[in-house]
Amino acid sequence: LAVTACQKRAPVVAAPPPRVLAPPAVTALEQADRAFVGGDYDVAGREYENYLRLSPSGGQRDQAVFRLGLTYALRPTPGPDWNRAASLFRQLVDEYPNSSLKPSATLILSLHSELDQINAEGKQRDQRIRQLSVELERLKKIDSERGKHP
Repeated sequence: LAVTACQKRAPVVAAPPPRVLAPPAVTALEQADRAFVGGDYDVAGREYENYLRLSPSGGQRDQAVFRLGLTYALRPTPGPDWNRAASLFRQLVDEYPNSSLKPSATLILSLHSELDQINAEGKQRDQRIRQLSVELERLKKIDSERGKHP
């Protein structure tokens, strides 16, 4: 007993845990989220598309589709692409009916539809104003010509 107690034991050093590499889809989603939060919508869009391609049945596809739609709606250069954004929001509504993001996508689609309608009404109003202005000028000219003849 005394002999074994005096022997020095080498400290046991735990090996570092093996480095686990994230699957490419997870990495793409993380990079997309970082770029999105940072406002780099071009990079975010590419990475969300990459995630959707790499993960055809991933659990966060609804989030990726929603945020991809937002990247098209928010990109500063060359400007918003509402057709692609709306298409993605409709895809989310159709393919993920139980998604917590469905109400937000539906609201965005509804607001954009109202905005399109308001813009169309504004253009019609402006066109009508131009027509009335032309008609008013024509009537003024006729009236001024009447005043010249006794």
